[in-house]
Amino acid sequence: MKCEGTVGLLSWVEVDLDAIRHNYRQLRSRVSPSAEMFAVVKADAYGHGAVPVAQVVLQEGAAALCVARVEEARELRRAGIKDRIIVFAPPLPAQAATLVELDCEGTICAQEHVEAISQACRLAAKQLKVHVKVDVGMGRLGVRPDDALEFTRYVRRHAMIEIVGVFGHLPCADTHQETLTRNQISMFHRVRETLSNGGLRNVTFHLANSAAILDYPEAHFDAVRPGISLYGQLPSFEVKARPDLHPAMNLKSRVIFVKQVPAGTGLSYGHTFITQRESRIATVPLGYADGYPRHASNRTRMAIGGQLVPQVGRVCMDFCLLDVTDLPNVSIGEEVLAFGKSGNVLLPVEKVAQDIGTIGYELTTRIGHRLPRVYLPQSL
Repeated sequence: MKCEGTVGLLSWVEVDLDAIRHNYRQLRSRVSPSAEMFAVVKADAYGHGAVPVAQVVLQEGAAALCVARVEEARELRRAGIKDRIIVFAPPLPAQAATLVELDCEGTICAQEHVEAISQACRLAAKQLKVHVKVDVGMGRLGVRPDDALEFTRYVRRHAMIEIVGVFGHLPCADTHQETLTRNQISMFHRVRETLSNGGLRNVTFHLANSAAILDYPEAHFDAVRPGISLYGQLPSFEVKARPDLHPAMNLKSRVIFVKQVPAGTGLSYGHTFITQRESRIATVPLGYADGYPRHASNRTRMAIGGQLVPQVGRVCMDFCLLDVTDLPNVSIGEEVLAFGKSGNVLLPVEKVAQDIGTIGYELTTRIGHRLPRVYLPQSL
């Protein structure tokens, strides 16, 4: 897919906002109309650009945006977004004031979080809405399920804080550990019943990440939180559902040098690749400073002119090398696809990630800001 505005670029990221719109609709169709969609745009929308993505999902009807940190919320507010923003990381005292200032919804799971928010609310003379995090098995954040009732009662004694949500996270929904995941979903059901019987009213219970949206409808509760699936990736190769998701990111570069070298030539740092034949080697201005990982060295392929070629030698900070011996017509200026789609070539980011022992999430989120984002026109 050719994009205007890329002619003068060495390397860049194409983001197809129509693909994100399509993916949102695909996920929305799998969820009860009574359940809200909380779109996860943390980590700069998984590398796709938080503000443009937020604008698309809000147009599609997302009830809230989810970020990890208050700094991410500030970026959205500065862009003029006034809709609901949920911040996943519980605040330290200095951050509680920012939550109140930005009118975001905070996460709490300890008395210290409550006290910090309460003090910030008193100073600002404003109330803050919060979500209580319950640990159903992730082990990172959250009150124990057995302590949830006592904790929410403690929070409700603070007049400036309003509980609007209770949530958890499923660590294994994207694996074959179905019994474990269903037990955790049942645990969250019991938490909801306990809190409801304890007098907690008008609260949104939410648990389902992308994997649970796809494979565990009983986890949908009052709202779901699509993340990686919004961007066209499956949470893992182990999920059962196979919705029609469209990858939204293409990572591209250009050939800037081509040379002929004899057999036995060592390439790049450490000479981790030595040519076994007379070879043509293309230099591409894409390296680990751009987010293309060093541990991809000698393990991945890229596409030139619709053909896949191996990446050879150690990936450098600013460059990497491709063996184009079998493509004798490759010349300076030709477009290179590192992952995504170009023309008839599909090089899924999940497959590239699998080849280097990681996940697609990591590859898209680590793409640096040195690479310009080029947003494709919306046509839906």
